[in-house]
Amino acid sequence: MMTTLNPGAPAKAMLVASIALATTAGVPAYAATAADQSRQDASTQQPSAASPLESDKPVRMPSEPQVIPFELKDNLVRIEVEVNGRKHSGVLDSGAGAILVDRQVSAGLGLQEGSPISDAAGAGAEAKALMPVTIAKLVAGPLAFADVVGYAMDLGHLSSSAQFPVDVLLGAPAFKYGAVSVDYANQEVTFGPSGSAGKCTAPIPLDVVHDAPVVEIEVWPSMDQPPVHLKVLVDLGTRHGALVLGGPFVRSEVGKALVQGGISKQIGHGVGGEVLGTVARVPEVRVGSTRFGALEVSLTSNVPAFEQGAIDGTLGVPLWRDGVISFDYPRRQLCITRQ
Repeated sequence: MMTTLNPGAPAKAMLVASIALATTAGVPAYAATAADQSRQDASTQQPSAASPLESDKPVRMPSEPQVIPFELKDNLVRIEVEVNGRKHSGVLDSGAGAILVDRQVSAGLGLQEGSPISDAAGAGAEAKALMPVTIAKLVAGPLAFADVVGYAMDLGHLSSSAQFPVDVLLGAPAFKYGAVSVDYANQEVTFGPSGSAGKCTAPIPLDVVHDAPVVEIEVWPSMDQPPVHLKVLVDLGTRHGALVLGGPFVRSEVGKALVQGGISKQIGHGVGGEVLGTVARVPEVRVGSTRFGALEVSLTSNVPAFEQGAIDGTLGVPLWRDGVISFDYPRRQLCITRQ
């Protein structure tokens, strides 16, 4: 599901995008706030009072790498989280610029929902309301948050398509103040201070846009054409598609040619219903100095967040499904190690 806020939403939540595409891609919440995107000093691992720009900073973070297991369900990184003392099913989501809580879970916990900041126009036709909530205590592995602001939203479509309850989407606050590595082969997540993820043989420059990780890629529509340069969200929730593109790109001459030569189909199921698009194949995709070779690309005009101009699409789990992906927001670095 991908949802974007309608015009007039407050600046504190300029853009909230939740993608949950069941068939080809699933990109959970991409929530933009005015939160701090500056580099965080890795030596400060036990923060005291957070500044206003760091209100989502964990009150407990590991001073050295700590590993927790996860369950890989429908290519989503499922971990146990504790919300106000109750255990719930969570998903670690690099595409989420905030913490999202399912509205039924929010009600069960007795969270006080604020007035909707906007309707979220999701992938598909149905809009979803976003309700600000404050979570008194949230624990995920070695991370602990206190009085952290998130959003309550109906995550029912995501739970249905993933075939397990998605109670909480754990987004940017879990990533932005340190290093996070996800080892798919061993089903382990490592949280640690910035710089602790180990040496990367092919580091990829990372931009943090609205608290979400964005990289520049090169896509060769054919080997006799020059590459197209695009910006894409690196998302642990894009479950079944290596690359999903939309927005202005699909209306460009190159995009229209790929659509014309592709196969029309339902490429997923989002928060607002099914997502239609086209699947085509390109001979080469590069991210930094890393070459991924030929890839199937999902092309769609059914994802509003791709129309905002910040991103052209998403990179998904099939690119790193057999290896390790590491995020280091403070150092603005991504590393993808493939087996």
